[in-house]
Amino acid sequence: MAGSLDIVGIERLRPLLDRRRVLAAVRDALVWQSQGLVQSPLPGQLQFREPPGDCHIKFGHVAGADTFAVKIATGFYENAARGLPSNHGLVLVFDARTGAPRVLLQDEGWLTAWRTAAATALAAQVLAPATGAIGVVGTGLQASLALEWLPETLGDRPCLVWGRDAGRAVALAAAASRAGRAVVAVASLEELLERSGVVVTATPSSAPLFPAGSVRPGTHLVALGADSPGKQELPTDLFAGAAHVLVDDLAQALDHGDFGAAVRAGSVAAERAVPLGAVLSGRVRLQRARDDISIVDLTGIAAEDIAIAALFCQLLDGPA
Repeated sequence: MAGSLDIVGIERLRPLLDRRRVLAAVRDALVWQSQGLVQSPLPGQLQFREPPGDCHIKFGHVAGADTFAVKIATGFYENAARGLPSNHGLVLVFDARTGAPRVLLQDEGWLTAWRTAAATALAAQVLAPATGAIGVVGTGLQASLALEWLPETLGDRPCLVWGRDAGRAVALAAAASRAGRAVVAVASLEELLERSGVVVTATPSSAPLFPAGSVRPGTHLVALGADSPGKQELPTDLFAGAAHVLVDDLAQALDHGDFGAAVRAGSVAAERAVPLGAVLSGRVRLQRARDDISIVDLTGIAAEDIAIAALFCQLLDGPA
């Protein structure tokens, strides 16, 4: 029926996943954000303690686009122990000319997971040193996806993984190895930091994972866990010694990112942050010295949800 809402489940979306297209869409989203082309207020957020979890509501519109999107994503961290997925969610796509809903993507949180993995891979490529392993801190879904997506931008580098639960870290490394990637679990976070040139933190931590002094010179860090108030992965004083600090969105990073915690602690000025999209587009060019420490703080932006939803709607309509 004309004007009816098309409801699309994950079983229709998963076969359409094309990493290179998702990377391109997320790159565009980050560039749009840096150019001020995205209307997206700070996200709505609910936080739960018993059991621990959160709900994010992100929404926005890119100037000139014929659709806008509202995304709801949840993460409940004890679900895995119950045999349930940790993430759920959906994206509702509206017509920007009439306000009518067009498509409901019942993606079970996978569009959020994929666009976050793409943003992580893009952020890792920017300012990455030429040597050293890739270190992934965490053992959840986003850590697993980082191991899958990082080779798309960094190539076939050896990967290390560490988590507070050593058994889960070993299982994650084994699963990645069976898929053909060179991944090993390490016994300590200190070992991971010592051996890695690129470090990705993908945890729901509420306190810094390591002291600033344990990060060796020349390390490029991508932190994606501090996506809501109360979360923090990086020590605030690490920002004081960083040569470069990049963010996906300054307002969000100041509100609830690791960068915001560092600004409030007086470790770094808000003006130090450079939009990741400006670097990806070439509008801002950064030079890296061998011993420079660089940080990208990812909080997850609505522009990415808009871009990946639009991409999958296009793919649902047929090949371009």
